[in-house]
Amino acid sequence: MATATATEMMMRRTRRAHKSVFSIAEPVRFIAALAFGLVLSGVLFVQALSSFSSLKAPQVAAWLPIQNGLSQEQLAARTLMGGVETQDDVVPSAQAASSLALDAFRSEPLTPKAHAILALAESNAESRARILAAATRINRRDLLLQGLILEEQVKAGDYSGSLGTLDRLLKVHPEQEAALFPVLMRALEQQAALPVLGEILDGSAGWHNDFLDFAVRKPDALPALADLRERADVGSDEFERRLIAGLAQNNRTDRAYRLFQISSGKQAASGGAGPIDWASDFAPFDWKLADDRGLRAQESRREGQLDIYVRSGEGGLIAERLIRTPSGRFGVKIGHRIMPADQIRDVRLQLRCAGSGTPFFDERFVRGVKVFEVGAAPAGCGFMSIGIQARAWSGRSALRGTVDQLEIVKLAALPEKSDTGVADTEEATEE
Repeated sequence: MATATATEMMMRRTRRAHKSVFSIAEPVRFIAALAFGLVLSGVLFVQALSSFSSLKAPQVAAWLPIQNGLSQEQLAARTLMGGVETQDDVVPSAQAASSLALDAFRSEPLTPKAHAILALAESNAESRARILAAATRINRRDLLLQGLILEEQVKAGDYSGSLGTLDRLLKVHPEQEAALFPVLMRALEQQAALPVLGEILDGSAGWHNDFLDFAVRKPDALPALADLRERADVGSDEFERRLIAGLAQNNRTDRAYRLFQISSGKQAASGGAGPIDWASDFAPFDWKLADDRGLRAQESRREGQLDIYVRSGEGGLIAERLIRTPSGRFGVKIGHRIMPADQIRDVRLQLRCAGSGTPFFDERFVRGVKVFEVGAAPAGCGFMSIGIQARAWSGRSALRGTVDQLEIVKLAALPEKSDTGVADTEEATEE
């Protein structure tokens, strides 16, 4: 029986929770756990999905001289629902309600719940499949019926069909998102599911972006979402921003950068010399700018400048961005017009390797333009965070002004030393 099959799959999955092996040849395990829940949900929803008069007194309506197929269907559904307390009760209860469902079908052939009850009660697999096939042609909206169709697709290992049915269910019953999204998360774990998901999540239904926004908040799902995004153009711009930022925050900088290139169509600021613009579309490879009332930064109307403001008593990173770490010795050139002048020392340039909480370079701003001579970055530092830290101490004036585009400049290599400790550019003194 289909319901029992779903239960067995759920039990096996619980016993083997430590395993994540998946084969497309076996039933679609991540959906199997859902099937029984959908069947019961459909039973519970029969009242809300029926006409007012039939709901009020289906027993009376069913016995009227003029046959009322819809009322007979509701009576059959209530009989089914009344006999179900556990999973094992579903099929016996459906068999008990089958005569009422058959009467409803004879009176009104287009009764989806009658089809579903007859299919649940049918022990012959071929007959059951014929009933569901006929029912599908007349109704693709009924929750109970679609739950049974989903169960059959699971048993047949129909991966594409199962996800398609879930898509239809969520389009028609968006109130089921909370129940279905955790199940769909399992699909993200399987590479075989991604092409199908990429085709389905095309933005044509509200649940598509809802699901992606739900999934991108789960750190464990980020690599799979990156796989999905690399395969298909799914999700909103905000989803892409969160995905890129999430990967970078979880020490997957290279993966985040690859997705940044796909989404933005540009390269991160390179390790070569040159200016760094103030773009802030796709942090952290574009700038992440502070946006609080007392600590904020925004691109100026004057090209190439950043407006900053730090209220008295506030402080923190006002602007931060990941760039490719320059090779060799380098410096950072900064010009600014920050006031008051006697508080400029409370603005600092900080550099740290991606994923590190400790700066490898930290120096105060000075008046006017300065080239901060950084030297060489630590070994293995493929990306580095370049940040501007600012603080206006309590009791002092607010900091405000503009910062020009930062510029990476190359520094001359230090002269190599010989084994004697004397620079190669100098001639050793003969003894």
